[in-house]
Amino acid sequence: MKIFVFFVIIISFFTSHSHAKWGKGTLKLDKLTMEHVMRYMYGAGNEKYSGDAKRKQDPWIMVISEDGTWSQYSYCPVEYNNNCTPPNPARNIAACEKGSRGSPCFVFALKKRIVWKNGGKKVKIKRKDLKSPYVVAKKIQEGGFYDGDISKLSGIDLSTGQINEEINVTGQKKTDDTLVKSNEKDLVKELETLTKLFEGGALTKEEFEEAKKKLLEN
Repeated sequence: MKIFVFFVIIISFFTSHSHAKWGKGTLKLDKLTMEHVMRYMYGAGNEKYSGDAKRKQDPWIMVISEDGTWSQYSYCPVEYNNNCTPPNPARNIAACEKGSRGSPCFVFALKKRIVWKNGGKKVKIKRKDLKSPYVVAKKIQEGGFYDGDISKLSGIDLSTGQINEEINVTGQKKTDDTLVKSNEKDLVKELETLTKLFEGGALTKEEFEEAKKKLLEN
């Protein structure tokens, strides 16, 4: 009976405190924060500790700044079998706000369930979803939290949960062709800008031809 009462108190304390700090309203994550969310969902440990970094942990709580540019999370070491002391939302929020440049932080997720209320569909990452980082990213995007191109997100090392810069979220290896296409797009944009400046009278024909030549040579 005493054990039951103890757990009721713990659960009530955690629920009341965390619920009051849940994020509410529109939240749009930038690319780096989205990739941090992916690491959290896959249980990536702290890279400062080699033991933690080499194996997946149990996601515990994640807080994110209101502007979507900063985040912080805690995990429960796997050897604890989810028997960690309930996280202190205030402590996690304070840690997040140290780096958020003034943007307030709120609870984004508890374990693998997103609790930030943005009016969109509820998001909970299931065990089967973790087989594909793309599926996980897609669910978060469909929940209204990310507007970027998820195919451009870095991949995940499924054995550790850490970011794998050599692949993208679909599991495809990043190639030099990708970089070439990106550079080609940049070149086209710069040429279009030069043309508009020339047609608008901001550049003489000689200046336009010289600038175009330099772009093409580079």
